[in-house]
Amino acid sequence: MSTLIKSILLCLLLFGCTSEKRRSIKYEVIDSDEAIEVILPDITNWNRWGPDDEIGTLNFITPEKIAKASTLIKKGITVSLARQTSMTQTKGVREGRYEMQKGAYGSRDFVGAVWHGFAVTHLDGLSHVFADTAQMYNGYPVSNISERGAQQLGIEKLAERGIVGRGVLIDAAEYLDGGITLGQAITPHDLNLILDREQVKIKSGDILFVRTGLGTKNTREKRAGLHPCCVVWMHENEVALLGSDGDNDAHPIPFDRWSSPFHTIGIPYLGLPLIDNADLEALSEVCKQEQRYEFFVSINPWRIEGTTSCPINPIAVF
Repeated sequence: MSTLIKSILLCLLLFGCTSEKRRSIKYEVIDSDEAIEVILPDITNWNRWGPDDEIGTLNFITPEKIAKASTLIKKGITVSLARQTSMTQTKGVREGRYEMQKGAYGSRDFVGAVWHGFAVTHLDGLSHVFADTAQMYNGYPVSNISERGAQQLGIEKLAERGIVGRGVLIDAAEYLDGGITLGQAITPHDLNLILDREQVKIKSGDILFVRTGLGTKNTREKRAGLHPCCVVWMHENEVALLGSDGDNDAHPIPFDRWSSPFHTIGIPYLGLPLIDNADLEALSEVCKQEQRYEFFVSINPWRIEGTTSCPINPIAVF
C-alpha cells in the first residue's frame, strides 16, 4: 500500500469519526499544564470578533437567539439565582461595609465590598484575570488598568446591552451518579451524560449554569467544579456565559499555572464571563417540577465604568 493511500486512510480514521469522538480524544490529553499550553492557540478567541472586541463570548448571543429564547417563557414563573448576602454578617465577604444613614424623614445607606471571592453572587468581567503580565483578553494591555479602573474590558461593556438569552441548568448534583463531593472535578463526559439525562442539547450562545449542590460549602481550599478540560468543551459548544454555585473551578487539582482554568484561561483567552456563587437550589426544584432544564434568563450588570466585577441577581423565567 502506498504512503499516499496510508495517509488518506489515517485522515479518514481521525477526522471521519463523529464530532463527539474527536472531542473525547482531545479532552483525554489535557492532563497537565503543558497539555493546556499546547491547546491554547486553538481555543483562544482573540481577534475572533475584531481587534476592538470587549465582550468576548457574549457575541454568541445574537438578537435572533434572544428572540428564540423568549419563547421559553410559558407560565411567567420567576426564580432568583443569587444568594441573599449581608455585607457584615455573611461569612467570607471581603472588606464588607454597611452604613445606615437615617434622617428624620427618610434613610439612605452605604454598601461596599470586594465582590470577588466565595460569598457574593457576582459577575467576573474580562479585566479580572490577565493572560500574562502584559496582556488581557484580546491583547488589551495590562497597563490600561490603573487607580481609575479598567480603561478597557470593564463591566460596563458587558452591561451595555444587558445579558439575556437561553439559560440551561446542568444539574450535576441531581443527575451525576454518586452525587458530588468537595474537590470533585466534573469532566466533559459528565456534562454530556447529564445533558442526555435532562434531554437537553447545548446550543451556541447558551448561558450555562452548573449545580454541584454544595453551594456555600465550596471554599478556596476545597471546592467542586469543572475539570480543566471542560474549557475546551465550553469553547467547542460556544457557551456565552458560565455560572455555578461555586467559582466554577474544581480545587485542588494537579495543575500549577492553570490550576483555576476557568479564571486563568476562560476569562483572558476565551473571553468567557463567569458568574460565581450563584444559588441554584430553587432553580433545580423548578426545573424538576416543570420537567425542563432550559429557560429564559436575564442578567443585568452594573453600568459602572472600569470595574472588574459586580454583584448580580440573575432571574430565570419559565
